Amino acid sequence: MSPVDVLIIAALPEELEAARSATNGVGAGQWHERNPEGLTPYLTGEYKSSTGNRITVALARPTGMGGRRTGPIATTLTDLLQPTCLAMCGVCAGNPDDTAPGDVLVATTVYEYDEGKQAGDTFQGAHQQYPLNDRWLRAAQDFDPSDLPSHGIATEQESAIWLLECLHKGQDPRRHPARPRYFPKAAWSDRLARLAADDLIVWQEGAWALTGAGTAKIERILAEDVDGPDRLPFAVHPGPLASGSAVIQDPRIWSDLRKMGMRKILGLEMEAATIATVAHEREVPHWLVAKGVMDNADFNKGDRLKKFAARASAEVLFKLLGRLLPARTGGRGGTPLPAPPNEAIPGTVKVDVIRRLHFDWQDLADLVGVPGFDRARFAQGDEPRELWEWLEVRGRLAELPAALAEVGRADLSDLLRPYV
Repeated sequence: MSPVDVLIIAALPEELEAARSATNGVGAGQWHERNPEGLTPYLTGEYKSSTGNRITVALARPTGMGGRRTGPIATTLTDLLQPTCLAMCGVCAGNPDDTAPGDVLVATTVYEYDEGKQAGDTFQGAHQQYPLNDRWLRAAQDFDPSDLPSHGIATEQESAIWLLECLHKGQDPRRHPARPRYFPKAAWSDRLARLAADDLIVWQEGAWALTGAGTAKIERILAEDVDGPDRLPFAVHPGPLASGSAVIQDPRIWSDLRKMGMRKILGLEMEAATIATVAHEREVPHWLVAKGVMDNADFNKGDRLKKFAARASAEVLFKLLGRLLPARTGGRGGTPLPAPPNEAIPGTVKVDVIRRLHFDWQDLADLVGVPGFDRARFAQGDEPRELWEWLEVRGRLAELPAALAEVGRADLSDLLRPYV
């Protein structure tokens, strides 16, 4: 098999289906089955981003959730397909202090939170953390989901349902991180006054509370809404994700995770740390995990938002990949070309590029995804040559012209284009 640009792993059939059918992803009917009767079946397709960038994609899932199921198939397909990025989309639990159901979390750091030593009643963490590439982190921080198919502005009726549901869960909607998305500036007082006039909420003991009619209304809405929403005013939050081996339904988990050393933990799930570990061990240049919040790991845990969260996470993942992965040089669509033989690039051109890359090699290394542990091995003062050779041994020299142009070195890109 030829290498692919990105290998996407989804832990559950619903998550794989969300990635396969993402409106802004690979087109309907454009996926192709590979190895359908084997131990590691997968799909392949070509994704064309809004900027025209074409990316070859492989998509697969294990037979169950968790790192033990995800690790083998991710490793096997990584070795087979040699992706530039190992990625994952799906669902997670979100920290209720910072996220709302339907939001999408982009992992900036991942780790196994239950990795360590249990000494009596005390847990001593030994967390191996994997950080996201800085350039990719900045893209996640600047991400705007408003043009995605699953994103939509909340109507007044939807904002009313959101407020009733917050009160039903015992949350304070005034302090909820999603309040500005459901109640635009100056809309709060008027809309609450109408809900109070309809006898759905009442002001008591310094806070808004549900009336009996309000409780009955929201309980019926939630009971009848078995399919979940099609659109939400969701936000994209970059931040740490903790992976564990069990599904959690305990609101104390968030304070427990903070006590273990991660003060700004955003989400909890089961596979992200495995994805980053496989990428690290197999020297995949990039990893990327986007997970949609389906619940808060509390006693209100349910599946009503599962389908939406999986779909929104897939849309975010594809849009980020289209922006961040460099276009392949030559071939049809995103099909990579093999690196040119050494003699195809004159030695004088190679030396010229290396000498003139002295102040920009770090940006180039970020773009092509040189892991930090490899960059640390580069000989001090000779980093441009080390970077060239890092690409050369991986058969990726053909990517240099496009990558150089993207970091603002069109002069060097023009030098190489006649030879690749």
